[in-house]
Amino acid sequence: MSPRRLLDTNLIVRHLTQDNPKQAQTAAKLFAACDRGDLTLVILPAVLAESVFVLESFYRLPREQIGRTLTLLISSPGIELFDASVHLDALDRYRKGKIHFIDCVVAAHAAADKIPIATLDADFKKFADVEVELE
Repeated sequence: MSPRRLLDTNLIVRHLTQDNPKQAQTAAKLFAACDRGDLTLVILPAVLAESVFVLESFYRLPREQIGRTLTLLISSPGIELFDASVHLDALDRYRKGKIHFIDCVVAAHAAADKIPIATLDADFKKFADVEVELE
């Protein structure tokens, strides 16, 4: 079994944006080790959410690009993410719509677990596979 490392947002952002060559090179080496199976990189759900937020708000990348690149990243065999299938669904929902990523995560969990969402946010009604209940 390969050693595991928790991955921080800054390495994901450096790797995807390449905006700091030295740090991007460091990130590239880490991801290459992951691709070779020498290392398992663990992404916490909060780190994924922060990555989406930073790429959208600071870098102003389009949702389609964010969703596509992060989907490729977390689909890599050397990446470990709790409830990866739910987060892949959330990235797909985010990429296709205009709803905040965290709401997409909640919707993806609700759909996967078949649990209604208690909310006052009407955006959840945009998901055909999600039930909204307040009772």
